[in-house]
Amino acid sequence: MSQRLKILFLTNRSPLPITDGQSRRTYNILKGLAERHEVYLLSLQNPDEPLDEKSLLGLKSICAHVELHPGPSKKVGFSMAVRLLGSLFSLDPYTIWRHYSRSYLDRIHALVDTFQFDLVHCDILPLAYTMRSVHGVPKVFTDHDVSYLKAFRMAQQSGNPFFKLFLSLEAIKVKRLESRIFKEVDIGIAVSEVDKKALMALCPEGKIEVVENGVDTKEFKPVSQEVVENSLVWVGGFDNYPNREGIYFFLEEVYPLIRENVPGVRIDLVGGGVTPRLREIASADPSIHIAGYVNDPLPYIQKAALFIVPILSGSGTRLKLLEAMAAGKAIVTTRVGCEGIEGVNRKHYLIADESSDFAKYVAEILKDANLRLHLGAHAR
Repeated sequence: MSQRLKILFLTNRSPLPITDGQSRRTYNILKGLAERHEVYLLSLQNPDEPLDEKSLLGLKSICAHVELHPGPSKKVGFSMAVRLLGSLFSLDPYTIWRHYSRSYLDRIHALVDTFQFDLVHCDILPLAYTMRSVHGVPKVFTDHDVSYLKAFRMAQQSGNPFFKLFLSLEAIKVKRLESRIFKEVDIGIAVSEVDKKALMALCPEGKIEVVENGVDTKEFKPVSQEVVENSLVWVGGFDNYPNREGIYFFLEEVYPLIRENVPGVRIDLVGGGVTPRLREIASADPSIHIAGYVNDPLPYIQKAALFIVPILSGSGTRLKLLEAMAAGKAIVTTRVGCEGIEGVNRKHYLIADESSDFAKYVAEILKDANLRLHLGAHAR
């Protein structure tokens, strides 16, 4: 595309600082577009978490225009309860209610009326409501995962009957939304061929293209330094439910089995939103080290002997897995954890869904340096 376009880019939270896979993808897409086009960023911003000046300057350095619009508070309280109750009596899922802002919509309309954009890009499903009221300009919508599948899988895994019922209802509503949104936009974007196939099954009339997740292989690369023997690493924020579910599964059901077979094993947990339950688990076992949020997880990845992805639910492709592969790490993952990535079991990583198999494969790699190097080399 040689023509320089004027693009309005909508997202539900600032792409900077990069804290997870969503923000990493969003930032790199935004940066790539801004290198060739004139991009106006209009992002919701949690009023309880003001953006730091460095991140704001970083966004302004690549975009023609940046606005952070106050969004609904994400604190548990009266406002959130009202939105939750409202969603129960609505055809729209809670993810829409949680991010709905009338003033944000008004600002979108004002910008569209003023600047004659060539296209509007909605970067995330929770803002799908914005596409309903934008007219007269081409619309592009990105679905970072197959969201109804994520909700459905979370419902299947949940042991709380009320949460299971809520998530089951949410899955039905999100499925309805995803079956319609791609008919309301000019182009839909999926992050993998697996996701595209699932979304096309929901909405055959939609025009859906794939823009895969990627990694900067100049940044994420193997290094010559020695790894720390018998060391594992987890990377992922714990404010994300599938991440919390996955790490609890690993620490409570898998890790004790590994400790029985690999004396001296240890694990670094890298990610923000550390929960009291996680701190309690770590306080009882000195081999579990909580690093928390770090600006750059790469040093933790590079020094680890093994990267784990024990994800049980969710959807989409895991950027953290791609980063570990680019860094040449041996990996043990669940099938959900490597979904959408065209890797081969026992060549690029080992796949295990049961706790006993997961523990067995981790121990196998830690005890066999040749296997570790083989998997890391092919993953890269």
